[in-house]
Amino acid sequence: MCKAYEKHVCLAIQQMREESELVGQIKGAVLMCKNLGLSLTDTINRIAEMFQLSENESIKTVKQYW
Repeated sequence: MCKAYEKHVCLAIQQMREESELVGQIKGAVLMCKNLGLSLTDTINRIAEMFQLSENESIKTVKQYW
């Protein structure tokens, strides 16, 4: 029982780490686009394409870091 619990905890930690890395990549890409002078709309489109996000997900995410 303990081994199974430990495995689930380890998997959860790994998933959280991967999600954090993805968030960092997206945030960095948004800030780079902004610093390069891309418009908000162009940035939303590029982030959606780069990270395979839906338009709504991309809008929400880009506005969070814009």
